[in-house]
Amino acid sequence: MNKKSIEYFDNIIMPLIRSRHSDILPEASMMILGSVALGIDDELSDVEAVIYLPDEIWKKNGLLQIDLDKCLAETNLWQQGGSIICVHPLSWMFSGKGEKILSEGNVSWEDLEFESLFEIQNNPVYHDPQDRLGRLRRMTVPEKMPEILWKKALLSKLNNFVGDGIHEMRKCVDRRHFLDAYIPLGDAVKALLDIGFMICHQYYPYRKHLRWAFGKLPSQISVLSSHFDLLSVTTDWQGRFSLMETIFNEYREYIISKSLLPELDFNRIDLYDMPLHDNEFYIARNILNNPNWRAEQDAIMEKTLKLGFEPEASRWVGWWEIE
Repeated sequence: MNKKSIEYFDNIIMPLIRSRHSDILPEASMMILGSVALGIDDELSDVEAVIYLPDEIWKKNGLLQIDLDKCLAETNLWQQGGSIICVHPLSWMFSGKGEKILSEGNVSWEDLEFESLFEIQNNPVYHDPQDRLGRLRRMTVPEKMPEILWKKALLSKLNNFVGDGIHEMRKCVDRRHFLDAYIPLGDAVKALLDIGFMICHQYYPYRKHLRWAFGKLPSQISVLSSHFDLLSVTTDWQGRFSLMETIFNEYREYIISKSLLPELDFNRIDLYDMPLHDNEFYIARNILNNPNWRAEQDAIMEKTLKLGFEPEASRWVGWWEIE
C-alpha cells in the first residue's frame, strides 16, 4: 500500500469503526484489495476492502455496512464507482473455503483458484487479531502446493495457449475473419502470461494486474516482458504470431531445461497441427492422472493385436473393454 491508502484507512476508516463499532474489532479480519492494496492505483482506480466477521456477529452488524457506505460516499479519495468496503460473514472468507481450511487444518488445493491464492498471499492484511488471514496465508504459500498440481496447471495453460488461442487465431486469420481472431488473441495472450507464473511456481492475479505482476517474476521469465509490450503494439497478424511463438519457445526451452513437465513431449508439439498437439496433451494429462497409464496402454495394444484389430482400434478396445 502507498502512503495515501495507509493514511486513508488509518485516519478515516479505522477511527469510524472504533467510534461506532468497537465491539466487532476483536473478531474482525480486514484485508485491502485491488490496485490500492498492491500500491499501483492511479486516477482511474477505486478502493476495495473486505471485513470478515463470524457469521453470528455479522448477522447483527448490518449498520456497520451502512456506516461504511456513507463514509466512502463522503470521504473516498478514489473513484466512487466500484469503491466499496464489504462486510462479509466468515463463511465467505477465501471464496467460501477459508473457514473450512482453518477448522480442518489442511488445504484442499484442487478447490482453490490461483487469483484467490494470489490475493491472500499479496494483499495487505490490515486488521487480523485472531490471525485468521495470517494463518490462511501461511497455509497456502506456493511452496506447499503439491508439485503434481503445478504440473497440471502448467499443462492446462499450455493447452489453452495452443488450442484455444493460437490455433483458433490461425484459422480465423486464414479465413480473413479478423474481428473473430481478436477473441482467441486475448485468450492466447492471457494464457502466455499465466504460463510465466506457472513456470515460476507463483500465483497469478486478476487479469488487469497480470502484466504488472509478470514484471516482478524472476528475471529469467520477467525478461520476456519486452516481448509482451511489443505484442501489445504490433498491428499485423503475422507479427503477432511470430512474437507469441518466440515467447512460447523461450518457455519451452526453460521448461525442458528445468524438467518442469517431463510428461509432455515438447519436441512433438506443432503450434498449428491440432491433431498432433491434441494427442500430446492427451497423453500428458493421462500420465499425470495415472503414472501407470503407459503400461496399461501397452497391455491394451497387445490385446488389440491379439484380437486381430488394427493398432488404431486400441483406443476403442480400451474404452469399451472389448474382449
